[in-house]
Amino acid sequence: MVKTILKNKLTYWILLLYLIVSSWWIKLQFIGLGTSEAYLFNWFYGLIGLSGAIYGIKISYDKWGGWKSIIGRGLILLPFGLLGQWFGLQIWTYYNVIAKVEVPYPSLADLGYFALIPAYTIGAWMFAHASGAKFSLKTRSGKLWALLIPFVALILSYALFLKDIGFDLSNPIKLFFDIGYPLGEIIPVSIALFTFTLSRNLLGGSMKSRILYLVFAFFFQFLTEYAFLYTAGAETYVNGGWNDLMYATSYTIMSLGLIAFNDYR
Repeated sequence: MVKTILKNKLTYWILLLYLIVSSWWIKLQFIGLGTSEAYLFNWFYGLIGLSGAIYGIKISYDKWGGWKSIIGRGLILLPFGLLGQWFGLQIWTYYNVIAKVEVPYPSLADLGYFALIPAYTIGAWMFAHASGAKFSLKTRSGKLWALLIPFVALILSYALFLKDIGFDLSNPIKLFFDIGYPLGEIIPVSIALFTFTLSRNLLGGSMKSRILYLVFAFFFQFLTEYAFLYTAGAETYVNGGWNDLMYATSYTIMSLGLIAFNDYR
């Protein structure tokens, strides 16, 4: 898997973008956060996700048959999660740089950000199906893992987010996003972990490493969203801060994971 990533030219484009983002982020820590330059910084790091998304869709059709194969469908859906994030950043930038108003919540940006959840969830399920995890569900240990992993995930989501949410039924759209973000973000992590746990003895070495990498990519995305929801709830989030560097890192991790599927070995 590592050789596949390193021999791909797009890898170095992604890493160049990430190097620029990291250097720019360090600069922002000295000149001040929440400035117009910080808003442009947020727009720029979205290019990492956009680059990875376009390439992911390309290799889905070039290498895996596109929508005709299970892995091909997974490699289409994961890029759509990145495209949703990129779309959200465009709306975020419009409000902050062009309209110069506070971004409302919820807004069109949230439609883009939230799109990552169903895209990653269904994509993760496609990889679960392709890995043969469904066959392991027939065993006693497989059924136990199928119950244990979602149960732990629900407890974690409740403990970190849901217990402090005020259920205001007067604004159902806001309530949907308040619950949907923390609950939905952990579903792809659970599916990916479930996939690796049940199919680790069925997968070949290369595919096993790719699935394990996706588990890491989903989990880092979850941590990134957790950090944002925490800082937003505490009203400490600022454009160009450490949480935005986490987003840039999560896009980089997933983009490199998509590149890893460029061949079959």
